Amino acid sequence: MSAEIREEKDWELDALASAISSFFERKVKGEQGTALARLSRELAVKAGTGISHLGPEQADAIFADWASLPAVGSEDENLPLVRTADGKLYFRRFFEYERQVADAFAKRLIRPTVRATPDTIDFFKTSLACQVDDQQALAVGVSIQRDLLLLTGGPGTGKTRTIVAMLAAHLQVNPDMRIALAAPTGKAAFRMRESVLETMDSLNLPDSICTSIVNSARSTTLHRLLGSRMGSVDFRRNKINPLPYDLVVVDEASMVDLPLMAKLCDALRDETKLILVGDADQLAPVQGGAVFNGLVKPSTHNVFSASDLTLLRDFSNSGSESSGEDPLAGSLVSLSLVHRWKGSPSAAALGGLCNAIRDGNAATALELIRDDGESIRLVEKLDDPSIDSIIRRGFGRLAEVRSPSDALAYLGDFRILCAHNEGRYGVSNWNSRSDGLLPSDELRPLPVVVGVNDYTIGLFNGDDGVVLGNRAHFGAEDGTREVSRSRLPQYKQGYASSIHRSQGSEFDEVMIILPPADARLLTRELLYVAVSRAKGTVTFVGDGKALMSAVEQSEESRSGVLDMLCQITL
Repeated sequence: MSAEIREEKDWELDALASAISSFFERKVKGEQGTALARLSRELAVKAGTGISHLGPEQADAIFADWASLPAVGSEDENLPLVRTADGKLYFRRFFEYERQVADAFAKRLIRPTVRATPDTIDFFKTSLACQVDDQQALAVGVSIQRDLLLLTGGPGTGKTRTIVAMLAAHLQVNPDMRIALAAPTGKAAFRMRESVLETMDSLNLPDSICTSIVNSARSTTLHRLLGSRMGSVDFRRNKINPLPYDLVVVDEASMVDLPLMAKLCDALRDETKLILVGDADQLAPVQGGAVFNGLVKPSTHNVFSASDLTLLRDFSNSGSESSGEDPLAGSLVSLSLVHRWKGSPSAAALGGLCNAIRDGNAATALELIRDDGESIRLVEKLDDPSIDSIIRRGFGRLAEVRSPSDALAYLGDFRILCAHNEGRYGVSNWNSRSDGLLPSDELRPLPVVVGVNDYTIGLFNGDDGVVLGNRAHFGAEDGTREVSRSRLPQYKQGYASSIHRSQGSEFDEVMIILPPADARLLTRELLYVAVSRAKGTVTFVGDGKALMSAVEQSEESRSGVLDMLCQITL
């Protein structure tokens, strides 16, 4: 891969892998040292793509006798590399994280099902049933009956609507229930709260329930929920000092990496219900361990034991009987009825494109792009003059306003999405190109994206804002919040974003910059995320071959947590 199209993540992975390889080569001499270095390097690279371990065949291909190497031990030995009972190879830390998550999930999976009270069923039928579809109703029922729920669904399937319905049902049972809503990033947490409040208003719920939701369900980042400690990977909340909540709901769960999921599980009281909400077809986290995707993708959705299914009929006619071979049976609900794409031909075209990408149907995806022409466009040359016209129009309203609140609102008009950060196809280049196309005016709002967490001023990696003069402005619960430009943490211009950073966002129109077809990170999950950020129009810039290649190439995302759950629960 040429240097100019490498993504920032690639450099970090290489640095980590090189450091670990060098360590083992220094500590262990000869053939064994070389083998340990190669195995560790491959583990580090896998970790950066969301995979926590090497399978036996992968490890054997590197060094046939890897299990006898001096740094490799069994699950209970205190050595840096772990050989599991079923032959996988892990870094010790990642193995312990997966075991921690599996144990926390297993505790909740094996508990007896709790039948909903007559009052809860009556409330659901009178206040919620007519406002949710059958799959959403199924999720509400499972959230009442079980202590663990994994809820997956694509764009427009009503995940937020389901969250609000679940909150309403729980608060009807217990108005004093302590609830935490959380997301992996500040941007996702803010959008979660915003979406919950908007959806709550549309559901025509009783005033008492609405008040309870507003008062008890405040959304925050997982780092803030757990209590970050400066300079430490540990949090203030843990097994000794657990979170006080009865119910924790995590949105955008596909973005939560294994270490953070393990820290969350460690901080939950045994009796706390956990609901994870996300889209399993999105990208795995940049750090190691795709917990949500790795559990949901290989599992069977919407299946239940015969007894659970009988109880769920009070809520929904959806769902089928399980064969008993899936540890997540009874706790995994998939929403597949799409509501967002209804109402216009352009919306239907975008929905069809998302489905084709998700299903790996490259020919259909390319046909939709070439045939549509209105809501979906393909521009094959990076120097095509139509690209500049689209950029000027896309950022037109943002460039003209001078009000912070208007500028923040217009951030949702248009965004350029890139697979890489640097080079011709990268974020930096397209930020510079966009800035140069807009009027030269000191008063023009500058869109910015925060690059690091700053807990002292409450800004987090991925937060979107605008700079006007010497002040920076960001969305807040009560409108906007203002920060001196000089106090801003590290940031970049925000005309363009990496596709990874765009998860959890929506824009009226997006432009997707396709790198060459052989780019390592170009996968269907990457393309799916990019397209599903758009509510109206998508413009692809790049070669049709690159698009075909992306749709045909899928991320590996199986989690070791699923295998551990099978061992514990089946």
